[in-house]
Amino acid sequence: MKVKSVYLVVFAAFVAGAALASLALQPAEVLKTVSVTVTETNTQFSRITVTEYTGITKTLTSLSYTTVTEKVTTTRTVTRLVTITEEAGEGVEVLDICFSPDGDCLEVLLSFIQNARESVYVMIYVFTLDDVADALIDAAARGVDVKVLIEADSAFIRGSEYSRLAENGVEVRLDRNRYLMHNKVAVIDGRIVITGSMNWSFRGAFRNNENIIVLEDPNIAAEFIDEFNKLWRLAG
Repeated sequence: MKVKSVYLVVFAAFVAGAALASLALQPAEVLKTVSVTVTETNTQFSRITVTEYTGITKTLTSLSYTTVTEKVTTTRTVTRLVTITEEAGEGVEVLDICFSPDGDCLEVLLSFIQNARESVYVMIYVFTLDDVADALIDAAARGVDVKVLIEADSAFIRGSEYSRLAENGVEVRLDRNRYLMHNKVAVIDGRIVITGSMNWSFRGAFRNNENIIVLEDPNIAAEFIDEFNKLWRLAG
């Protein structure tokens, strides 16, 4: 459960009027500036100075003001738990772990995509790697069900693969849900999940310290596919 507290402080509107009324200015006197200094630890203005065009300066001290404080609390609760169990010797298998820029993370991506037989479902924030786009295009050409969901904010940056994928037989959509789609995920053949921090970009693969982990488990894959299908429908 996450709790977020927001404090709204409303200053009473009558303060400015009270300050002017206390000065008892004559009709001929013209107000030029009002400067206010407030101490955060006190409940009073420490000093208010009013300067008129006539050059006369009047000072008020200890002018009280009223504050209204409201505490707003929002609560988020856990609505679903996913249990991953191991039965009959079967469980989650870690197929690969890669760290960029020193590891061969690009080769890891290419290897699993090139060996896909049934489906490749992708949710990606930034996608500018030509080799990975080529692998997805080739997979679609050999009959693999390839779907790619790209964050709309990054789909048209320099080097984006969005247009090339769409023009070469890959089903591709722009994510349009109200949140930033920051996933870096590929689900392959309904059982392999590739995820981690690395965007599919030159910077992600060769310049940043990033990571990729490859897991094999149909239950975990099903969770990611459910999320993919939800965002895919919203993007349609």
